[in-house]
Amino acid sequence: MSLDVRAGEIVGIAGVSGNGQRELAQVICGLRPATKGRVLIDGKDVTGFSPEKLLNVGLSYIPEERLRDGGIRDFTCAENLILRDHTKPPFAKGIFLDLKAIASEADRLIKVFNVKTPSRDTPLKNLSGGNIQKLILARELSRKPRVLIAAQPTRGVDIGAMEYIHRQLVAERSEGTATLLISEDLDEIQNLCDRIAVMYEGRIMGIVKRGEADVKELGLMMAGVRREEALGAATD
Repeated sequence: MSLDVRAGEIVGIAGVSGNGQRELAQVICGLRPATKGRVLIDGKDVTGFSPEKLLNVGLSYIPEERLRDGGIRDFTCAENLILRDHTKPPFAKGIFLDLKAIASEADRLIKVFNVKTPSRDTPLKNLSGGNIQKLILARELSRKPRVLIAAQPTRGVDIGAMEYIHRQLVAERSEGTATLLISEDLDEIQNLCDRIAVMYEGRIMGIVKRGEADVKELGLMMAGVRREEALGAATD
């Protein structure tokens, strides 16, 4: 497969779960080795980079499983918010954590991203699914990423949290972030994405611009029909 995402663009990956979407995200984010091919960011080959190195070149990741991969359930909100940067200033001074700086930044992000929590010291597991996702969003977007991988970012959240997450993704596009959105929700994909790529058994069946593909055409591609054939079938 071959796919590019440009700055200031949201590219959607549509498809039935289990067709390689999770593996694609993990390879890009350094969580799974690539067996062949390359991952490039701004023309630089980052294939095989560790997650830490990818963070340093400006990649952020909202994982599909928020409690398994996105945070540590028994850690507090504040601790989860600084997971990516806990070894760096202003959160660390040498080998010691700066608790005052951590508390200040946690309070700021909780307020800015409207995370509903009793306090920054509340364990992550005590929050609702929507607020856990907002907290992960706050951590990843506060790093001002150049590239954002968002895998099923609204799965299992309420309508209010869903709308909030959508607004944040659109705002990131306006800031020039290149966003890859992986979702099984066709309405979400069609409403947010500038281009839509459909995956089936690890392959791209076709890439269409926003507004050029109807649900029937996308559905056919999700079933393994290549775009050229799906386009003809959809217009019959």
